[in-house]
Parts: sequence; structure tokens; C-alpha cells
Amino acid sequence: MAGSHAPLIARNLGGTLARIGPMRLIAIGLCVAAMAAPAALAKGGIAVKPGDGTPGVGQPFTVYVRTGYVVPADDWVRLIAVAPGKDWYDVVGTVTGDSARARANVPHDGFEIELTRTGQHTWRAVVRLPRVGRWRLVVPNGTHAGFMVPPPSAWMPWIRVHA
Repeated sequence: MAGSHAPLIARNLGGTLARIGPMRLIAIGLCVAAMAAPAALAKGGIAVKPGDGTPGVGQPFTVYVRTGYVVPADDWVRLIAVAPGKDWYDVVGTVTGDSARARANVPHDGFEIELTRTGQHTWRAVVRLPRVGRWRLVVPNGTHAGFMVPPPSAWMPWIRVHA
């Protein structure tokens, strides 16, 4: 008897969705996303501070990453360099392997930078960028897994590399 109601429920649900309309479905989706975003940021903030915002090509400079929370000992934070004119989503998704749709030519379009833990809340990297232009450094998430879309702008500083 319970199985006989399944087509009726599906038909009613389909009719309900049709009456809601596409704009309302988009609005509902945006509301759900707005509620989920604070949960992703609830861990605490992340600050990315380059020691030199205008290095020369191949010139080493230090980048400091500070988290507003303690990253567990068995976890880490990632830092990715995105080349001038390249889309951060494609580079980050390719480097992390967390997006089947991302397409980037690594290391030409961007690459991962090794961060060294220097404290419970702090990380450090020495970076050399190989070409002139406006690069973007990206901390894709507050952990090594996945990436937020988009990460907060404070997690994605610009670096202008000169000749």
C-alpha cells in the first residue's frame, strides 16, 4: 500500500516545483549557500601576508600565513600561485584535484607552493615567481582538502612581479 502512494507523491512534488518557478528555486539556492558560507568560515580567519608585494622575476620573497585557529598536527594549509591572466578556479581545481571541470596547464598556469609550519597558527613559504605580471596567491581552504568558491579575498592577495 505504501508503494502505491509513491507515484502520487512524485507527481505532487513535480507540480510543486513547477509552481515554485526557476527564479524562486535560484533564490532558495542562494539562501542555502548564504547559510553554509558562515559555517565554512566559522573556524576563524586566515591572513596571507607577502613580505614583498613587488618582487622581481625569480627573486625569492617570503609569504606568511596566519590562521585564526589551530590547524591539527595531521592537517595542513595549502598555498597556490596563479599566473597572470589565468583563472584561479581552473588552477586551484587542477592543483588540488578537487574539480573535474578545472583545466590548467600546471606549472605554467600556476603551481602549489610548499608551506612550512612555524607555529600552531603560523606558516611560512619562500616563493619565486617565474614571469612578469600580476600573480595571485591563493589559500583555497582552511585545510588541505578541497577549496571554497570563491575563497575570501583576504586569502587571495595579488603580487606584481617586475623584470
